Amino acid sequence: MPRLKLARLPAAPRESAPAELHWDAPPASAVVLLSRREFLKALALLLAAAASPFTRASRAYAAARGRFLTRHEFATLQALCDRIIPPDQDPGARALGSAVYIERMLTAFDRRARVPLIFAGGPFSNRNPFPDNDTGQPSRKRPKNAFKRFIPLTRVQELRWRAELFGSGAVPGADFNDAALGPLTGLRDIYRAGLARVDEVARMMAGAPFARLTEAKQDEVLAMLDRPAVLRPDPRRGDTFLDLVIEHTLEGCFAVPEYGGNHRRGGWKMIGLEGDDQPLGYSIFSRQKNDYNERADHPMTTPNPDEFPGGVLTPRPISADADAIQNLIVSVTRALETC
Repeated sequence: MPRLKLARLPAAPRESAPAELHWDAPPASAVVLLSRREFLKALALLLAAAASPFTRASRAYAAARGRFLTRHEFATLQALCDRIIPPDQDPGARALGSAVYIERMLTAFDRRARVPLIFAGGPFSNRNPFPDNDTGQPSRKRPKNAFKRFIPLTRVQELRWRAELFGSGAVPGADFNDAALGPLTGLRDIYRAGLARVDEVARMMAGAPFARLTEAKQDEVLAMLDRPAVLRPDPRRGDTFLDLVIEHTLEGCFAVPEYGGNHRRGGWKMIGLEGDDQPLGYSIFSRQKNDYNERADHPMTTPNPDEFPGGVLTPRPISADADAIQNLIVSVTRALETC
């Protein structure tokens, strides 16, 4: 049986995380001159000081190439995405390019392009040809891929998106809601701190960075990250880092490929979606007969050929992956209705 993907980890009982995950736990004894907590703090500061020049160099190297995440952070993100949508007979989130999608979003204003890579254009890609309305058949002419031409942002849109990525305090004029709602933390800071926390938990549980663990160990770490208090919700968004990664992984796997994910349309194929079908459509007007021709592979007035074997209507069931996504959408919609 294929592994069911996208199933949200079951909610854990409302309990505190193990003691080793609480850095603010009191020391075992007040008599000890250097408690275990103080020792770990001192060791962490020493290691951070030793690693800071290398970290700064890694970030500078990534920024010089139009990237935000360092090589290690990107590897951690890839591994994390791949446990959210793991590979089986279909590609996982790593192969589908979800981490590339996320980094392109985080660097939308860093690139030299005149227009930030926020909203893909349209109305057509070049994945389907124009119809030939004289004959009512597909033509040999395809439109240019207008999805690659991103849409310029309005002043308000740019202000909002800059605040989303960099934080309201770092963008002049974006702090108008901070007095009432508190400051908005930028996604870039959330991702950098969140990936560091993932590695921190992985080292405490398994003694190695998350990207170097076996898939079984990574799943154990992922379950720990889903527990209350391990990853605290962002005050403005109400989501934890893991919630955001799940959301962005889904976007990266199933959005149009021009955003950097859904490699070779593998996400659409996995759940039985064809993606954008225009400008061809499923029925084509013919001037010769002054009526529409239905595409043989996608008739509009009769069942699809693969749903009518032997003359008996047998709708093709959706895949387990598509069913999981549908259930996730339903549960999220119900949760929003109760808010």
